[in-house]
Amino acid sequence: MHQRATITLFSGALVRNYLVLHRQAPHATMIPMIKADAYGHGAIWAARTLAANARVRKSLYAFGVATFREALELRRDGINGRIIVFSDCAPWTPEKAALCRRERLEPVLSEMLSLLEFQKTTRGDIEAHVEVNTGMNRMGVPADSLSLVRFIPRSVFTHLADADHPKAKLTRLQIKNFEDVTGWARSKYPHADLHFANSSTLWNAKQYPLLKRMNVVRPGLSLYGIRPFDGTQDRGLKRVMEFSLPVLNRVYLERGDQVGYGGTYTCRKKSGEWVSILGGGYADGVFRSLSNAGIGVWGKKKLSFLGRVSMDLCAVQGDPRMKVGDSVVLWGNSVDPYDQAGRAGTIPYEITTRIGKRTDRIEK
Repeated sequence: MHQRATITLFSGALVRNYLVLHRQAPHATMIPMIKADAYGHGAIWAARTLAANARVRKSLYAFGVATFREALELRRDGINGRIIVFSDCAPWTPEKAALCRRERLEPVLSEMLSLLEFQKTTRGDIEAHVEVNTGMNRMGVPADSLSLVRFIPRSVFTHLADADHPKAKLTRLQIKNFEDVTGWARSKYPHADLHFANSSTLWNAKQYPLLKRMNVVRPGLSLYGIRPFDGTQDRGLKRVMEFSLPVLNRVYLERGDQVGYGGTYTCRKKSGEWVSILGGGYADGVFRSLSNAGIGVWGKKKLSFLGRVSMDLCAVQGDPRMKVGDSVVLWGNSVDPYDQAGRAGTIPYEITTRIGKRTDRIEK
């Protein structure tokens, strides 16, 4: 019996989702993005689970992380495969070069001064990737500066700002710009890999003809069983995480009684009602904005949040049959993360990456 917030992780679902996504681009290899602790699921667990599967290994290109710290955590725990560091390489320094050599890490050069410093000080003993800015205007080497690249990149890629919408003006502009980049890369560096596809791009694969000319894809959110954007179907994805809270107490409210800090919920029922107090709050990843707005599921029954979410506890509608120790699911296969995230005023990415450190973990 778990007395605190608990995440249950399903290794079979993670492998299944990887294979479902690979079917959208079977000609390409995959970079499973396990940054931000695998979107809150556990990077070491995710890397081990994927690397242990023979079908996955056939198409596994490398693991993708955001920072050197994330990469080092994987290395320290015995993850020996290729690791690409996407967001932590500027400014390029001798220390970062030494780290990449020692730990066999592959940096992404996405800022011009860093790229120039890299090729001035590195003598071909570090494999690196070049990100090109095609219109998102966040990171990336300007496309008109690619003539300054003097080393052979392992891959050349871009990042789409609105991949959910293939026909959007910005998306079409970025695809056109990356087609030009692809032509340059193929002529100058014929062995460099090319990629631009995240989860949303894979989901819309038929609307991205350029995808057929790419040999790498890099899914993120949908690896974990959450469809890449709201309003589409799951298409065989299974949620990898179930987030649940235990019932710690049952309270009976008479009409006019209140619950929680500030008394923001008042019982209006003449006959009174049961309330269940759950062992989890915003320190565990239950957003305070779910106060009087969130939902939970007990068995097959949907329960509304009552009153404010506090640091350690929250309250939901009760049921006379509920017992102390029962579990209430906040998201997972029985509660759509998009539904819960919408009630919190955010997106699924944030609710999974904001899970607290003291949360119990069950791996299946």
